[in-house]
Amino acid sequence: MSVNFGEQFAKMGIGEKIILVAAPLFLICSFLPWYDVDFVVGSVTRNGWQSPGAIWSILAVLVSLAAFVKVVLSAFTTVQIPDDLGNPNITWGRIHLGLGIAGVVFILFKLLNESSYLGFGFYIGIILVLVLAAAGYLIFQQEQKGGGAAM
Repeated sequence: MSVNFGEQFAKMGIGEKIILVAAPLFLICSFLPWYDVDFVVGSVTRNGWQSPGAIWSILAVLVSLAAFVKVVLSAFTTVQIPDDLGNPNITWGRIHLGLGIAGVVFILFKLLNESSYLGFGFYIGIILVLVLAAAGYLIFQQEQKGGGAAM
């Protein structure tokens, strides 16, 4: 059984489409310079996988990838994912919203850990994690309006 990616993509809600784009971009962004310190004799750059506060950006990347994997499995495979996880109050819309909020909180922890010498990768990362949180909110809103569970 083949999957028509164009048809499946067209059926997806805007939140899922945003996650399909923003999560891989956030992963790529995590390898860009998040901190950049210039010295007289050179400079040092650190990406999202390195100190200071590496655990926070790593966790943010992992929650974005979890949202991405769920969307891909639901939309482009024949894997059957239940609408709730054994509890009708735990829905995928709420999970996506929670993952988005968690990503924002993790990046804010990283920022609070060290706010000096921020590089351009950090700013791009903040924007992308906010976009992912907005996507989670859109999925949650779609579910609340009776659009059913997210794909």
